[in-house]
Order: sequence, then C-alpha cells, then structure tokens
Amino acid sequence: MRHIVKPLLRHRMMPLLVVLQVALACAIACNALFLLQQKLKPILTSDGIGQPGHLIVAWQIVSRGKPWQTSRLEETAQALRALPGVASVSVAGSLPMVTQARFSANPKAAGSDIQADAAAYIGTNLVKTLGLQLVAGRDFSPGEQHHHNKGVGFHESGPVIITQALADRLFPRGKAVGRIIHLGQGDNVAVRTVVGVVAHLMRNDFGNGKKLDLDYTMLLPGIPGQWPMPSFGVRVAETSNTRSVLKHVRQVIKRMLGTDTVQGIHPVYDTYAQLRDQALAQSRAAVWLLAGVTLVVLFVTLAGVMGMTAYWVQQRTRQIGIRRALGASKRDILRYLQGENLLVVGSGVLIGLAAAYLVNLWLMRHYELSRLPWTYLPLGAMLLLALGQLAVLGPALRASRVPPVVATRSV
Repeated sequence: MRHIVKPLLRHRMMPLLVVLQVALACAIACNALFLLQQKLKPILTSDGIGQPGHLIVAWQIVSRGKPWQTSRLEETAQALRALPGVASVSVAGSLPMVTQARFSANPKAAGSDIQADAAAYIGTNLVKTLGLQLVAGRDFSPGEQHHHNKGVGFHESGPVIITQALADRLFPRGKAVGRIIHLGQGDNVAVRTVVGVVAHLMRNDFGNGKKLDLDYTMLLPGIPGQWPMPSFGVRVAETSNTRSVLKHVRQVIKRMLGTDTVQGIHPVYDTYAQLRDQALAQSRAAVWLLAGVTLVVLFVTLAGVMGMTAYWVQQRTRQIGIRRALGASKRDILRYLQGENLLVVGSGVLIGLAAAYLVNLWLMRHYELSRLPWTYLPLGAMLLLALGQLAVLGPALRASRVPPVVATRSV
C-alpha cells in the first residue's frame, strides 16, 4: 500500500481530479437512480384492469345546481346497459385514472393499531366493469351494489373489497375475508366487513411511497349520493367495437343528462388505456430524462477516468519498465494499476456518498422528495467502483504488455 500511496502524494493533481470527478458522479448517480426508481414504479406496477382498451370511462359530467339524484344516475346506467356490445356498466364517484375526483382513506384493522393510506372507489359493479381478478371471497351482492348512499358513501358501514397488498398490510397473520376494518375517526367511524380480495388495483395518486403503496385500494358498493360529478364505466364485450360503443355511450349520456349539465363544461369520453397513458406521460418523460442524465454522467466519468489513467500510466512508463525488468509479471503490473485506481476511485466514492446524502436533504427541503434510502448508497458505490475498474482496464493492459527493454529506454 505504501508503494501505491507514495507516488500519488508526490503528484497530487491528477489523482485529485479523478477523486473530484468520481465524487460528483456518485452524488448525482445515487439521487438520479433513486428518482428514476420512483418514476418507474407506476409504470411497472400492475394496475389490475382487464383489457384496458375495452373499458370506456365517461367523466366530468358536472351537474348544474343540485347534485345528481341517485335514481337518475341509475336510469342512465340502465340505458347504457341496453346498448348492444355493452357487457357491464358502473356508476361511480370516481374511477381509476380519473384524477379529478378521488377518495383517500386510512383503513385500520379492528383490534389492531395497523393502518394504511389507501384510495377508495365507490360505485356499482366495479369488479366486473373494471375487469378485476377476485382472489378471495365474493363480489358485492345485487342489493349491496345498488344501494343508494345518503351521502358520498364513505362514512357508511357495510361491506368492502380490498386489494391483496392492502390485505397483507392490515392482516399480516391471517385471511382478510370476514375481518373488520374501521374507516374514519371519532364519531364518524364506519365499520366495514371485508367480503372479497382482488389481486391488484392501482390508485390514482402515485406518490413517493413504496411499490405496494400504489396497490393500497378499496372498493365500496352503492351509488354515491350528493355527488355533483359522477363517472360512468362501460365494459365493452370482447367481440364488439369499442369506438362504435363509445359513440352510442356519448349519445345516451347526452340524452339522459345533457340538459342539466353545466354549460361550457363538456363530458369527457376516453378508454381506460388512453387515461392511463395520459396519467403516466409525465412519469415516462421523467424516466427518459433521468435515465439520460445518469447515462451521460456515467459516460463522462468513464471517459474522464480512462483519459486521466492513460495519461498517468504514460507518465510512469519508465517506472513500469523498471518493475518489469526486476521481475514483475504482466499480472503484477495489472494488479498494481487496478489497486491504485481502486484506492483513488474509492476515495472519490466516499466523498460522493456524503455529497449524495446532502443533495438529498436539499431536495427534501425544497421539493418535498422522499429521503434517499441507505440501500442506494452501496449501489452507487459499487457502480462507480466497477466503472473505475473498467476505465483503468485498457490503459493497464497496454502498460502490462510493454517489453522491459523498450520501457527502460523511454523517458
């Protein structure tokens, strides 16, 4: 180690430049990889919706004056069910990816302190219309499905269907079906019995939590009352043309509700696939940006370390030749240069890890980002160390192949 450190201290400028470059790259790479992982979560997480191109969502149906009467919403749903090619229809307070209206809940397992931040969707026939996979229990009964809630429906007691991720969170030691969860606090606590569990259903707000947080979702039955902006979900049969059905859906809603909608605010009709693409557009753009920044930083670091190492090796050609003449093998020269690079790059990585943490604190304070998990620090360190070894490999191999007689005559 003394023979490695001594030459570095004698010529400090070149190793110092490598250390600073690696430190900067490590600080940027750790935070960029963390942000990249966050933006990739909603893209890679299963949303649980079956055949998204066959699900039509009609939303932004704003009532003029008083909220829509539940009986009128049910009549509109019956008219939609009568359309050819329609397999199922839901009336809901909100549907996945319709971000203008959503419910947030903090369900708590009865008799336990375990709770979770979950999204809730209230409506009729949601399991069938959304194409969800029921993995345990049952769907809501017809009486539960068409219950007319007095208010929005969130604070009423009754059955509930939750996702498997939420079931594992609230009831980690047993089955969820038949168990009780509480919604709300104080006098507004609603007692809900879990009657079914679905495999997946991704929530609207992607947030910055863990991957499972995107799947913390509940379904509540019934038609929301006192709701001025409901949504309709229409499941198109597999053999039918979605575009043709969408045209008829627009006509029915205009005929049934158009006279009482707010002038200037027109209902919107999309497929779920289109809504999901729109909701994830910002995440996809951020992924490309962060991936590009990370690759550029790593490439510049690789090129910089490689160039500086090549110059550093060239300046010590005479020293390397003397070592070869005294009996050092090619492997010894290669191992010496790789060990020297590991020491220099490792010093830069240690400084970069501290800088990465400080950068993350700054981002948390000014942009409300999550804390950088400690697991990203060794990941960034290993990435930069491997990059340093790759950068030194070419110059080290060339140095190890120089014949001793040629090297000793070089100045």
